Amino acid sequence: MGVGERYARRIREAGGVPIALLPPESPEDAEDLAASAMDRVDGLLLAGGYDVDPAYYGEAPASGLGTVEPLRDTFEIALVRVFRRAGRPILGICRGAQVLNVALGGTLYQDIPGHNQSAPRPQATHPVFLAAESRLFRIVGGIRELAVNSFHHQAVRTLAPELVAVAYAPDGTIEAVESRKGAFLLGVQWHPEWLEDEASRAIFRAFVSAVGELPPTSEEGRRG
Repeated sequence: MGVGERYARRIREAGGVPIALLPPESPEDAEDLAASAMDRVDGLLLAGGYDVDPAYYGEAPASGLGTVEPLRDTFEIALVRVFRRAGRPILGICRGAQVLNVALGGTLYQDIPGHNQSAPRPQATHPVFLAAESRLFRIVGGIRELAVNSFHHQAVRTLAPELVAVAYAPDGTIEAVESRKGAFLLGVQWHPEWLEDEASRAIFRAFVSAVGELPPTSEEGRRG
């Protein structure tokens, strides 16, 4: 099963319909394409991938920066802003959580050690500690500690003003963020699509449930 199919499977399991949004051929078209995406989907899932270009948060590349995809960055940042203004649910996973933070005014650590496991993706390798009474805490059933996988070397540094950190790794790295108020917005630094535990599935159910509370974007009532 491919990486993209993992996300799609989780969305389908939760009762949603996954629809892929491909970036434009030119950055000049990113905002228009992001706006038109609102006619196709009700919620936005930002998947994992390459590093976020530090130019988007006003920094020069550090020596440890990996591969970047500026066109994808431009499109996904535009998507976050459009969907956020419209009050549509957003879920960010790994890179997706970082894009959320950057799109809303935060910054990243460009290269951190010890968070890119060599173990297989379905294997949890470290704990994260959740903030009590956060949205994420409620989603996973009031669990204060989760065992997660880890495949990143970037992480949230300065939080965007409208976000709050709701989970941390033992070394203090921010592992999850959510919105202070308003529509559903959650970003997790790990990859729940690869984990088989109930808490991981609950994250996707909560996202699809939030999408399901909106009026449909079409007569067919698409959900994705």
